[in-house]
Amino acid sequence: MRKFVVILLITVLFYSCSSTKIEMPSVQGMIYDGSNEAVCDVEVLLNGQKQTVSDIYGHFALAGLRPETEYTLLLKKLGFEETVLKFSYLNPSQVIYARMYSTSELLALAERETKDKKYDSALIFLERAEKIGENYLSVNYLKSVVFFLKKDYETSLKIAQEIVENGYIDSYVYVLLADIYEIGMNDQEKANGYLKKALDISFDPNIQKRLEK
Repeated sequence: MRKFVVILLITVLFYSCSSTKIEMPSVQGMIYDGSNEAVCDVEVLLNGQKQTVSDIYGHFALAGLRPETEYTLLLKKLGFEETVLKFSYLNPSQVIYARMYSTSELLALAERETKDKKYDSALIFLERAEKIGENYLSVNYLKSVVFFLKKDYETSLKIAQEIVENGYIDSYVYVLLADIYEIGMNDQEKANGYLKKALDISFDPNIQKRLEK
C-alpha cells in the first residue's frame, strides 16, 4: 500500500511539472519615423534571427528573453535606413523605442542643413540616404550643389557629370553644370553650351536672359 501511494505521488508530481510552462520574459517595442509617425511592416530581427513584423501602430513584441542578457535588435524596411539597437531585459514593463528615417526624410534634413550653410552635416545626411539605395538623382544632385556651395568646384563637376553619364538628364542638372563652369571654372563657352541644352528640354526665360548677356 505504501508503495502504491509513493508511485501515485511521483506520478502526480511528474504530470504537474510537465504541464506547467515556464514563460520567459518579453518586451514591447514601438517604431517611429523622423516625424514621429508609426512605421509599419518593419522586419524585426533579434541577434540576426527574424522574430516579427511591426503592426500599423509601429508596435512589436519579443518573447523568450533572458534577464541580464544583451541582445542586438535590427530593424529593416525598404526605403528606410536600417536601425540597430542593443538592449538587455530589465522588467516586464520595459518598452523599446526605435526611430527609423526614410530616404525622403534624410533628403529633407540635408536640404535644411544646406540652407543653414551646414554643408558637412548636409553631406552626412546625403551619405546616409545614399546607403538606402534609392533616389539616385535627388541625392547626387543635392550633393553636387553642396560641393558647389563649398566652392569645391571639381568635386561638384565630377558628380554632376556622372549624373548625366548615368542617363539622368534634366534641365536643372544642365543649369547646375552651367553654374559650375561659369562661376567655378570661368569657362563661359561651356556654360552657355549647357544653358542651351537646358533650354532644349524646357523653356525658361531666366536661362534665355543668361544666354543673351
